[in-house]
Amino acid sequence: MRWFLVGLVIYGIGTGFKNGWLVVKWGQLFHEVGFTSVDPEKPMNWEDFIFNRLGMSKKESSN
Repeated sequence: MRWFLVGLVIYGIGTGFKNGWLVVKWGQLFHEVGFTSVDPEKPMNWEDFIFNRLGMSKKESSN
């Protein structure tokens, strides 16, 4: 019964994200967690964030 309820919760969260009922402001979340290089007011640019964490630039990754 627990697994059924866990499945329903996961399904509900997935549906909420897909339909726009749940919105995560990733920039604000990461800024509050401690990534101060992220601007909480701007949309999250995942490519820049990942490359900065790896210490790479976009030019290096294309080679």
